[in-house]
Amino acid sequence: MSNFKTGGPFVTRFAPSPTGGLHLGNVRTAILNHLLARQSGGKFLLRLEDTDQERSTFAAEAAILWSMSWLGLVPDEPVRHQSLRLHLYRRAVDGLVAEDRAYPCFCTDAELEQDRKEAAARNLPPRYSGRCARMSREERAERLNRGDAHALRFRLPEKPEVSFKDLIKGQITLPAGAFGDFVLLRSSGWPSYNLAVVVDDADMGVNLVLRGEDHLTNTARQILLYDALGLTAPAFAHHGLLMDPDGKKLSKRSGALSIPECMEMGLEPLAVVQYLASLSGALPTKNLFTSLDEMARAFNPFALGRGNAVMSLDELTALSARVFRAANPADQIRQLDETLPAESAWHEFDPQVRLHLLTSLRENAANLHELRALLPLFTEKEARFTSGALTELAGSLPVLAALDQGMSAHSPNSRLEKDAAGAVLRGTGEKAGAKGRKLYHPIRLALTGSENGPELATLLTLLPAGLIRERVQTVLNIFSHCNHKE
Repeated sequence: MSNFKTGGPFVTRFAPSPTGGLHLGNVRTAILNHLLARQSGGKFLLRLEDTDQERSTFAAEAAILWSMSWLGLVPDEPVRHQSLRLHLYRRAVDGLVAEDRAYPCFCTDAELEQDRKEAAARNLPPRYSGRCARMSREERAERLNRGDAHALRFRLPEKPEVSFKDLIKGQITLPAGAFGDFVLLRSSGWPSYNLAVVVDDADMGVNLVLRGEDHLTNTARQILLYDALGLTAPAFAHHGLLMDPDGKKLSKRSGALSIPECMEMGLEPLAVVQYLASLSGALPTKNLFTSLDEMARAFNPFALGRGNAVMSLDELTALSARVFRAANPADQIRQLDETLPAESAWHEFDPQVRLHLLTSLRENAANLHELRALLPLFTEKEARFTSGALTELAGSLPVLAALDQGMSAHSPNSRLEKDAAGAVLRGTGEKAGAKGRKLYHPIRLALTGSENGPELATLLTLLPAGLIRERVQTVLNIFSHCNHKE
């Protein structure tokens, strides 16, 4: 159980790097931050950490912003870009250099790589050896005057450990020497991750950093920086990671589902948000929520679990189907109106027919993609039959003839009410001497060409009476023609 204090308001942030699209692992962090900010009456901020000049792209930035919008995770302030804030990072480092809390490092990439290899050979974690920290003042001044390329490193204070209270994991203690003097500014003048994060979080008023436990070592570095810069550190909370069914961390590189892929699969954005939030333990799993605000009211940060969470795509798609079937029909009708081709017969149906079709068909669909695939059964003049379907229909002609006769009493443009559809089915069964599968199966095949779909009584209410007769007569004529040829 977490140790979140009661109240707030919490100012939280999500800070992705625009080097690729968002996947479910990092989106989960964004969702938790968004819900926590809303639950506490605070703010949710978005920052793009675009200081990796080689890998950051405008395409990735656009994909991130589009994904966030699709999920409904709208920030409360304009999006910040680290690439536009270089002067703030330089100013912070200049102050540390003046106090001898940072120093220039002239080590080449080759020297640093050699240090890493030597540490690995001794089974030690990679850390800076402190070579330039021990450089004399005179040698340092000479090399700076010569214009030698250099980075700026943070000089670790002489303290054995960094301790802080994590709001989820409790008291955390990390040895300060585990990571060595770390880079603040690269030789290019661009900031390191840890410097930029500290300066930005302080400048943006972030008072709670909620992120994955893989950032624990970064948190120790950042706490040291907050202290050195004379800034008040935010509270920290580190949640467990999202794992795949094999127990491996979900990531862009391990093939985790991306948000654009979720869109392509037809997943409901509300379902994605609810499912990922519920894996943390802070949101009920059985409820269906109709909005992010409703989720925020139900969000319980005290229930955020410490352990990792295993994501199941089957569970996510099942929840998405539930959300889809419970959604506002008017919204889904509007989506169909906007996305179906202009020549589709859907556009010719009156509003009540559209509503009836949608609410009936979505019980047999998991998303709007599947529902669109069912619509041709009700908008095209002819059903398409497989050879297997025709083989089955060949032995059921009396059933189809009885159905055709029963439907002849209804106007071609009318649609049956449910009671009338039930009466037609009973009369067809009695006349053909058929019941159960022998009655229902051939009728379904003749009307749809498929073995699946809405229950038969509902199906008879969805199709106009004239279209039902046309499809039945098509099958009867096929076999009449075959018999004639024989």
